[in-house]
Amino acid sequence: MKKIIALGLSLLLLGGSAAACAKEKTNDLLTLKYDYDLSEYIDLADYKGVPAVGYEIVVADEDVERQILTSRAYYSRLNDVERAADLGDTVYIDYSGTVAQTGDVLEEEDVELTIGGGSMFEDFENALVGAMPESELSLDLTFPDPYYTSPEYAGMDVHFDVHVHEVCEQELPEYTDDFVRAYLGYDSRAAYEKSARESLEKLYRENYYKFVANQVWPQVLENTTVKKFPDGAVDEMVSSRLEFDKAYSEIIGLNWDAYLNLYYNITDEEYQSQIREEVESRIKEEMVSFAIARLENISLSEEEYQELAAEYATKEGYASVEALEAVYAKDSIRQTLMEDKVIRRIVDLADITIEDRAE
Repeated sequence: MKKIIALGLSLLLLGGSAAACAKEKTNDLLTLKYDYDLSEYIDLADYKGVPAVGYEIVVADEDVERQILTSRAYYSRLNDVERAADLGDTVYIDYSGTVAQTGDVLEEEDVELTIGGGSMFEDFENALVGAMPESELSLDLTFPDPYYTSPEYAGMDVHFDVHVHEVCEQELPEYTDDFVRAYLGYDSRAAYEKSARESLEKLYRENYYKFVANQVWPQVLENTTVKKFPDGAVDEMVSSRLEFDKAYSEIIGLNWDAYLNLYYNITDEEYQSQIREEVESRIKEEMVSFAIARLENISLSEEEYQELAAEYATKEGYASVEALEAVYAKDSIRQTLMEDKVIRRIVDLADITIEDRAE
């Protein structure tokens, strides 16, 4: 059975508020939703000092050198070759991967990948060495553990089917101050390298947060007990999701049973059961988040919203906050961003044991 994965920011953005007891709309999200005592609905777990493993954040010289190589590669000339791919070559591939433990499908077409460039994990890139143009590869690999890019897949087995379209040899431009000024917008190589190091440190810190958050947040959720759900909350969100999927099935011209079979390989009864389970899990997560937000006095000002929403819009490929809000309700975006603040607070409060970072 395929897992039903909600599209977009999260299930909450599909519409349908779980806050059946919410009062009239205000600028304060904590009164907009759950303006009542949540202890009636959940026994909140102890969210302070949750144990987790961490690592020292280090930007190595090799990381900066890899970033320099990536920048040079961007402005390189690619020459098609009729030989086996080697380290440093650029290949154009399609891939489809299935994660053994979750069944998640990871796929992408027309991917431009420099072998050794670090855009995919090392074993995947190394497996492309020796591939010929217009060849097929079948790869059984294991994601690294820890896996800082996608912590949720760390240590899991994955099977990839890869089609290699082209193998290209790069002709790299010389790395000089003139190159940096002309193409990268910096006065010198030193200035560019300083900026690259700062950008990598920001990226690594965000990856570190995700790595720890994926340990502590599930523990808080697992150790919280739901006594009951707010009246009508589950049915309202299930109905909203059902309407969304049925509308989409009509848009693409499939009847309901055909749609379920094609996209999820399940029956309507299985769909209803799975959606209800996911909705209950989502509402539990929402209640836990709001309860902690109130206890920790976490809020989201309009200024913070604009700043964080702009970052989120860029990350998700939207041109502006306005473009993001044209797709998702502002209150739903605000809730997603505030929940992220809650998880970051739990990470800050976590009892983290620092371990050596695996190479």
